[in-house]
Amino acid sequence: MSALRIKACGLKPLDHASLRSMLTLANNLLTHNWEIIEHGQADLYLYSLETDEGKAAWLEHNKGFSAILSSGKITESADISLKKPLRTKNFSETLNTIEGKIKFVKQGKKVTRTKKSTTSTSVQKSKVKQKAPAKSSPLLTSISSGLSKHLIGTKAPAWNLPQLTLNLPIQNLIKPDTITEPKSLRKWLGELSKKDNVTMVSAILSNIIPLNRTVIPVRTRLSLLDLYQKSITQLIFNRDITAIKLELSSLSAYIKSMRALMLLVEELSIGYKIIIDEAYHQGERPNSNDFFLIAINKTAENISLSILLAYSYYRSAPTTAINTLHQLYLYCEASNTLHKTVTIKGISTSKPFYHIYNQIMLTSIADPYRLTKFEVFRLHTLIADYADKVEISPLLNKHKNAPNEFLMTGYFCIDATSDHIPTALAQTSIEKRRSPQSKLLNTQPVIKAIEHLFQQSSLPTNRGMYDLDIKLLQQVVPQINTSYDRQFHRLPSSENHQINLANGIVAIHDCLTNDHLELTNSWIVHNQSSAGMMVSRDVDDCHQLNIGDFIGVFVPHMPPSLAITRWLCTDHLGTTQIGLEIYPGLPVPVTAKPNDGTEIIQGLLLPEDRDIRQPSYIIVEKGGYSANRTLHITEGEKTYTISATSLFDNTFNYEQFRFKIKPSS
Repeated sequence: MSALRIKACGLKPLDHASLRSMLTLANNLLTHNWEIIEHGQADLYLYSLETDEGKAAWLEHNKGFSAILSSGKITESADISLKKPLRTKNFSETLNTIEGKIKFVKQGKKVTRTKKSTTSTSVQKSKVKQKAPAKSSPLLTSISSGLSKHLIGTKAPAWNLPQLTLNLPIQNLIKPDTITEPKSLRKWLGELSKKDNVTMVSAILSNIIPLNRTVIPVRTRLSLLDLYQKSITQLIFNRDITAIKLELSSLSAYIKSMRALMLLVEELSIGYKIIIDEAYHQGERPNSNDFFLIAINKTAENISLSILLAYSYYRSAPTTAINTLHQLYLYCEASNTLHKTVTIKGISTSKPFYHIYNQIMLTSIADPYRLTKFEVFRLHTLIADYADKVEISPLLNKHKNAPNEFLMTGYFCIDATSDHIPTALAQTSIEKRRSPQSKLLNTQPVIKAIEHLFQQSSLPTNRGMYDLDIKLLQQVVPQINTSYDRQFHRLPSSENHQINLANGIVAIHDCLTNDHLELTNSWIVHNQSSAGMMVSRDVDDCHQLNIGDFIGVFVPHMPPSLAITRWLCTDHLGTTQIGLEIYPGLPVPVTAKPNDGTEIIQGLLLPEDRDIRQPSYIIVEKGGYSANRTLHITEGEKTYTISATSLFDNTFNYEQFRFKIKPSS
């Protein structure tokens, strides 16, 4: 890259001489050559508002970066405000920052999707090696940002592309207390990987947060974020047993660990959104600027990861996360980049935005709050095979105006103005369907592909090959097909109707045996039927709850009942809602003593119910069952011996098994 050019406009002779002298003094601190020109186009225009000539030139400024030099208060909005007298370090820092912005605009367009990095990148690296690195002063007393976006130039966003609204932290030019050199970061992360998860999360947060509040060249930011992404992804998907045990040890440890991981992914997303924001305000287009496009795709990846992480903790998706994905979808659609990928040397590639968007939307539509924690990530991976089969299109008049009963299954409405996942078209108001920001998401091709998998799995040659996938897909197909419906209609409950719930076999057993509610918590009932209910509690202390957990239900003036957790979510206000399926029959507390040991096992007996053809079975905590195991049962004052015959069902924490009573000897 040739020398960058500064054009002085209306400077007094003394200021002009000072500028030339300062450029000479700062030469060893600059990462690129600069020269002062008298005529022609420049990269940086420096104006003095202390002369009529400078004021007139400032009013005509319409291209390039701008700076105002003054000894007094500066009220005009230029990219940079320079206060006299100039200081060598501050002046060099300003030019290095401007150089990064210029490089972003020029180089971003030159990077190809299939070739190596551009020549300008190589020249830049060579220049950095030749020059001493610039050092930031503790306080930039001579520099103040002219715009809140920090040096984003005077261009406006592309006029024919949708508006983007991204929430970003304020950036500054002060040297951060973090690593800003990719080679050093790679070495540091390699050493950090030997530490435990808790230490790694804390250390990475302490570095990536200040990085996102500092102005640095876009190519450097991309390289740093790419290194962070690899480490953060590994942290989430390969968590050590120590971190998991720590989460389970206490509520405070659970909340702290969850929030730290969520913040980590959020900061990673912010880093890429900074690149998007700079390009967007420069009027760049993702179809002609590879840095812009890869930042969009990487942002989508990390927002999806943050949503997925929230689902795994049974939490609402992060605020604005889904809306940001909707915004980016419309932006990529308008710029014709939905299906495009980009390759930049030294940066890991990403899948097209269309694939990333559909994968997380399908996962969300499948209602992950019904799945176990480990199934959430597995479903997202499994759904990847079907993401490209989703069809998104404008809503036609027949979709906008049709009565709900005439709308086809598999049709969803995307409300791009909202922060919500797509909703079934039959459950979307006609007013919302008619919105120009609404789109049709069609999952019918996905359902056909899944049904084909079901057919393939039934072939003798494939038997057992897809069992785990089939079981999970069977759980979510009704949601993806918009055909899910409760077997029993729930009725709204009276206001503040409270019940008590006991979580777990031990707590339920104790409540039933001793006829008290000491091990229960109070919940509010919102709706209920003979087969289930939805309840909530305004306290965020439900970290021990899991899908498939057994719950003892204690309602005043009614016999106790047993339920199982089928749905679970905690919102941003800390309110936890759970959907319960009520088991038929009255649970009976029993204790079981194995024939081969002294261990006492607490369990719950559900007696036979011939009306619904339900055999007797016993529920115990994980590990209590083994085939043909002999157990001596105590049921109140009765004692008898049984043999465990078959496993009826099992969850992450519990086992349900059938049995036969042995004849007394």
